[in-house]
Amino acid sequence: MINNALKKVVGAATLITLTATIMPDAAQAQRVRYSGRSINGPIVDFDINTTVTEDTSSVGDANLGYFVGAIRDFNITEDNFSINNFAICGQDPCPLGDLTVRRLTTEADGNTISDLFVDGGSTITVESLGFLLPANNGIDFSNISNILRYDVSFPGGKDREQPDIVWLVQSNNSSLINNLTGLEEVNRIAGFFPRGASSGGTFAIGVQSSQSVPEPSTIAASLLSIGALGMRSLLQHRQRLKKQS
Repeated sequence: MINNALKKVVGAATLITLTATIMPDAAQAQRVRYSGRSINGPIVDFDINTTVTEDTSSVGDANLGYFVGAIRDFNITEDNFSINNFAICGQDPCPLGDLTVRRLTTEADGNTISDLFVDGGSTITVESLGFLLPANNGIDFSNISNILRYDVSFPGGKDREQPDIVWLVQSNNSSLINNLTGLEEVNRIAGFFPRGASSGGTFAIGVQSSQSVPEPSTIAASLLSIGALGMRSLLQHRQRLKKQS
């Protein structure tokens, strides 16, 4: 009798596990991992959770996308005086980062980049941005109308007026502004850390992997279901033993 009860528990657990494995993508977090070495040496890597949807503050605005907690597991593996986890994120390990997407724009002079400063307040121009990024940045600055700007801000960042990380993507696909799933097709990004740009805090890094990861809520629900079914089977088994006695 005990063996039969245990078999039922194992069977139920197997069924739940299989269900969780084949469940719809809505229960999965699709993450794109970018990784590479920055110009000054440290290795930079992070995940983008492309299933994060727009925050209500930017929904309906085709020129702005805001995604709360989309940046995960950001890490700089080698310590540098101005480029390290604590300097960029305000803490180590880094918390989840919020991502803002828009087009790269300039001021009325057509040269000064709008709303972007480096190293304590210095303005940055289209020309200087071209020199700032690594030589293999893959960005054509002769026409900035098709350059998308991605700003990352961490809750513990040092400067709330400026992003902690900025990277650029050259694309005519305007849907990238309001939907992160398109980043799965972007193989390379170029960017910099505004507070450490002059110290070599720039990078041109590529995609390392793209994978689906079960959401914690999905795993928890599966385990709870297994536990509930197991307990039910054992209680039923005990009730049958009482009746027989």
